[in-house]
Amino acid sequence: METNNAENTWTELKIIEPIENYLKEFKTPEEFNVWYSKHKNEVDAQTTYMLNKKYHIDGYRITKIKGVLMLKKWNGIKYYKRSDIQNDINEMKKTINSIIKFLNSSQQ
Repeated sequence: METNNAENTWTELKIIEPIENYLKEFKTPEEFNVWYSKHKNEVDAQTTYMLNKKYHIDGYRITKIKGVLMLKKWNGIKYYKRSDIQNDINEMKKTINSIIKFLNSSQQ
């Protein structure tokens, strides 16, 4: 927060939301390279953490080695969107409730 010395008042804080969806997704490294060549200065100024939150290249992660941007093969954990996880949880709850209802009805 900043203060205005003349009036000695606080300015409002900016509230930012977490990045939940990729801004852009690429199917191949070649597709990313075409886009990267047009946005090189903008991309190079960002951290790899932020780049990997914003952009997704199937099978790869963005990394920098000695300041040079590179793609690293990535066969790790699939990143799920929060809404997808919540939908899966809701479906599991419905299924469990159906099983419980069936078991309770068969016992009577």
